[in-house]
Amino acid sequence: MEFNLTDLLSNDGMNKKISTDVSIKQFNFGGITYRIVDIIHIDLELTNLGHRKVNLKGLVKGTLKIPCDRCMEEVDYKIETNFSKDINFDDVNEEKIQYIDGYNLDLEKLALNELIIDLPMKVLCSDTCKGICNQCGANLNKVTCSCDNSDIDPRLAVFKDLFKEF
Repeated sequence: MEFNLTDLLSNDGMNKKISTDVSIKQFNFGGITYRIVDIIHIDLELTNLGHRKVNLKGLVKGTLKIPCDRCMEEVDYKIETNFSKDINFDDVNEEKIQYIDGYNLDLEKLALNELIIDLPMKVLCSDTCKGICNQCGANLNKVTCSCDNSDIDPRLAVFKDLFKEF
């Protein structure tokens, strides 16, 4: 969904507000596919600062399906991110701002950009998540496996074999 900024740029001090839903179903980032659970909503206030500069201030919110970092089960993660940025239209081509094309603002690309910036570093399905077995790959939250999960420092593994002889 694109919004034309021609009227806004031609009137210094002009202010516009946009409140809309964007139709992003999923996106890929860092080798992971993030699915959107519900509709991503964006509230945006645009202010002409004069001299071909515009301030974008807004809020993007929605719910994503993100894999747990321990067991890889999908977790519903509510995301709500505030942002504020000044755009100088004299420098748009040099800065390669992906959500500005000429005098058009692509709201989907802007919302996606803000979602990616605000992705969490780590997501867990619960604080007590046991993860997956490093031997058989079983989800330890659902099943218990009989694998030997004793972590031995590889530098000391020689001693383990030595003790088996005695």
